[in-house]
Amino acid sequence: MATKTLPSIRALREYLGFTVAGVSRFCRIEKARLTAIEGGSEPTFFELEELARVFGIDSDALSDEHIVLQASDAPSTLASLDEFRDIGEEVRVRILAAATAAKDVVALKKLLGKQTITLAGIRRKSTGLHDVRGKKPAEQGRELANRLRKKQKMGSEPIISCRDWFQEFYPDATLLYAELGRFGPAGLTFADDSRGATIVLNLNGKNEQPLVRRFSLAHELCHLLVDVDGKTPLAQLSGYLTDTGLEREQRANAFAVRLLCPESVLGSVHTDDEPAEAVRKLAPFGLPYAAVRLYLNKLRGLDLPAIPPQEVLSMRLQAHWLNAEEPLGIAGFPLEKVPPERRTHVAELASEAYSRGLISRDRFALVLGVTPLHEIERVLDFFGVPEPTDQAA
Repeated sequence: MATKTLPSIRALREYLGFTVAGVSRFCRIEKARLTAIEGGSEPTFFELEELARVFGIDSDALSDEHIVLQASDAPSTLASLDEFRDIGEEVRVRILAAATAAKDVVALKKLLGKQTITLAGIRRKSTGLHDVRGKKPAEQGRELANRLRKKQKMGSEPIISCRDWFQEFYPDATLLYAELGRFGPAGLTFADDSRGATIVLNLNGKNEQPLVRRFSLAHELCHLLVDVDGKTPLAQLSGYLTDTGLEREQRANAFAVRLLCPESVLGSVHTDDEPAEAVRKLAPFGLPYAAVRLYLNKLRGLDLPAIPPQEVLSMRLQAHWLNAEEPLGIAGFPLEKVPPERRTHVAELASEAYSRGLISRDRFALVLGVTPLHEIERVLDFFGVPEPTDQAA
């Protein structure tokens, strides 16, 4: 789909599967007033901005006679996904907000003259990795991870921090964090020219555990490297409501296991190993216990207890993973009102743009997701960026 034209705000709301009550609550617009706007009443600037924020598009698009969605616009890439329609409205709003944050990262990079990655560039990143046709999904994931480890000369060493490793080997890609709810997706992957290559990790639910969070990052990386065809924008929610989605998830899970723990180490676990010994061999590689348990049961025939053996859960190892996979830039951010997806790359790039006089103070606040009444200069201090001169401001 190149573009989609919708005749009204109401049509856009229905296209995204939102109710009037839901949009009213998320936009802080009374239901009667929202119904009036949908009926043709002219929205105020504030109402337009709030509606655009919830729908995940630019406010200019809402003010046109017809709403034209490009193929890479968040509503276009997300609304057709079964996974997106199956989750609650609040989580959908948060997903759209994360998609908008990813778009702002690319826009700010372009404004600052920094390199951004295109769909073609994403495809080149996976050259030599993606062609595993004719194999089952789990076998594809296994082969892909083995090739990537070999390509990046990782040997049989553990990835000390998946967060740092990802940023080192894929510096053009973006890693964001968002609060997608306890039962929301573990991660999102976007790949298109307006959002570049972006992975969003959920800060809630199982991802609160550092080992699960690092596994989720490895899992989403598989989507980024493999599920991009070079032309069609990719929007992937970790889920498997369709057969295709199930295959993608199986492949990504198998990929994540082997990326974090090399095949040679996995192969060192034998069927006659004691549970504690089997887990001990894999513990330094930072796999979540649930993944270890599933892998050893399916491929090694080992039946591990539901609760991991205490002797392999050393406090020292737990402290290491907490530090290694901490979402940097989230805790300690100076303005609590700034949503998590805007506290890292968005806030840092916007700070530089404001410092250099490329955006106004009002625009800086808007990009942060707050009003100009907030002490947004504290964000400059957080990133060590000087305030703009009078001439630049």
